[in-house]
Amino acid sequence: MQRYIIILTSITYVHKVKELLARNNIKSQIVKLQASYERRGCGYGLELISSYMPYAVSLIENHRVNIVEIIQSDDY
Repeated sequence: MQRYIIILTSITYVHKVKELLARNNIKSQIVKLQASYERRGCGYGLELISSYMPYAVSLIENHRVNIVEIIQSDDY
């Protein structure tokens, strides 16, 4: 099963988005990013499976939260 990591601008947004996703029955987990990705965000991201991605991204954008980047866990 393919997984993705959503990189956000701050750890505060990571926690808020995790709660938003959970309220909408989307399971995610907070992961520490590698140093090469920390420059682009806060150093943490949310990992979730690919089948949740379209709905998750839609929810995040509808709540006006900026997504810094989305990466595949395999590439990470």
